Amino acid sequence: MSRRIRRIALLSAPVALLAVVVLSARTPGTQSAAAAWRTFDVTYQFTIRDIPPGAESIKAWIPLPLSDKWQRLEGYRVEGPWPHEIIDEEEYGNRFLLLDLSESAGKAGAEAAVTARFRINRRAYRTLEEGGGGEKEPQAALGRFLAPDRLVPINGKIAEEAKRIAGRVDDPLRQARLIYDHIVDSMVYAKSGVGWGRGDASYACDVRTGNCTDFHSLFIGEARSLGLPSRFIMGLPVPQDSSEGPIAGYHCWAEFYIDSKGWIPIDASEAHKDRTRLDDLFGGLDANRVAFTIGRDIAIPGASGSLLNYVIYPHVEIEGEPYGKLETSFYFREVDSEESET
Repeated sequence: MSRRIRRIALLSAPVALLAVVVLSARTPGTQSAAAAWRTFDVTYQFTIRDIPPGAESIKAWIPLPLSDKWQRLEGYRVEGPWPHEIIDEEEYGNRFLLLDLSESAGKAGAEAAVTARFRINRRAYRTLEEGGGGEKEPQAALGRFLAPDRLVPINGKIAEEAKRIAGRVDDPLRQARLIYDHIVDSMVYAKSGVGWGRGDASYACDVRTGNCTDFHSLFIGEARSLGLPSRFIMGLPVPQDSSEGPIAGYHCWAEFYIDSKGWIPIDASEAHKDRTRLDDLFGGLDANRVAFTIGRDIAIPGASGSLLNYVIYPHVEIEGEPYGKLETSFYFREVDSEESET
C-alpha cells in the first residue's frame, strides 16, 4: 500500500451527509499518449431504504480507491454526523471506510442517504513499454493469485481450454496473449440470460457471453491453470469524452504477473467491444477508470457477513446482518489543473 494514502487528511463539516473526495489526472478528455493524466472527482452515493423500526446498529463499508504508481488517492473529507474510520483488509490490501449510521439513520426514519466524493489522479500507461507494474512480488504473496476462487475454478474444462489454447508454448507472456485473444474472439459481450455478471468462469466457458466480470474471470481461471498468477480489479469507468455526468455502473479488468515485468493489465471486454484497441489493452490501460478493489471472495474486516464475491457497492449490515435494500449511484466531474491544486 502506498504511503501517500496514509497521509490523506480527514476533515469534517456540519452537514447531514457523508462526503469523501478522490482526485485524478491532469488532462481532461481523450488520452492518446501513455503518460496522459486525468483528474476528477467521483461522487459515490447510496441510500439505505426501509430501515426496520427500532434498528439500533447500522453500519456501512464502502471501498476506498487504490493508490499505486498509476493512480493516486489525493485526499478526502467526511462531512456529517457519521462516526467513521478507515480499515485495512489484509489479504489483498484493500481499504474501506467504515461508517456507523446508527444514531443519525435511526433519527431519520425510513432511510439514510450517504454521499462519498473521491478525488483521483490516474494516468494511461503500458507496462510492457514502461518497465513493469510495480515492485516484485514475493512468491508467498503470489500463491493467492494461483489458487481458485469460488466462481473461478482452475481445473476441469477451464484448464482443458487453457491447455488447448496456450499449453503448447512456454513463454508466459505469449501464453497470456493467446488466452486473451481467444477470449476476445470467442466471447460476446451481452447482458442477457441467467447467470451473467457474477464472474462465474464456468458459466463464461460454457455460454461464451457475459459482461466484464465474466470475460475476466475466464481469463483469470485459465491463466492460473497454466501457472500464471492473475488477479481481478474492480472499479468504475469514467466517460472518455465528457467532463462530467453519471457513471452507469462498475467496470473490471484483470492483471497477470511475470517476474521480469511485474503486474501486467488486460481488458478483454473493452477489446471485444472495440477491436482497434486489441493491442493497446493487452499490457496497458487508459486513464478513463478508477480502481477500487483487488480480488474475489473478499472478507471485509469487522463485517459479520460471508465472503463477498467482489466489492464495488456498499456493504451494509443492520443488527449485524447483511442488508440489501440499497440504491447506489455514481457521478464524476473533471477537475482542471488549477482547481486540483487548490
